[in-house]
Amino acid sequence: MKLEYIILIILAVGFYYTNILEFRKEKNRENFINDNLKISSKVITRSGILGYVTNINKNEVTIVTGEVEKPSYLIIEKSYIENILE
Repeated sequence: MKLEYIILIILAVGFYYTNILEFRKEKNRENFINDNLKISSKVITRSGILGYVTNINKNEVTIVTGEVEKPSYLIIEKSYIENILE
C-alpha cells in the first residue's frame, strides 16, 4: 500500500513541474513583454521572424522586417512575440 502512495506523490510532483511551472514561466514572459515592449524594440516572433516595432496598439503590434529598400510591415498580436532582443 505504501508503494501506491509513493507513485501518487511522484505523479503529483511530475504534474506540478510539467504544467504549473511552465504556466508560470509563460506568464512571466508575457508580463516582461508587456512591460518592456516599446517602439523601435527588436523582437522575434514565435515563427522566427525578426523585426523592429513601429506601432503598438492595444493588442496588436506592427513590425517592419526585410531589406531597407523593400521593407515588409506585419501586424501581429502581442502574444505572438517570443522575445525582445534589444
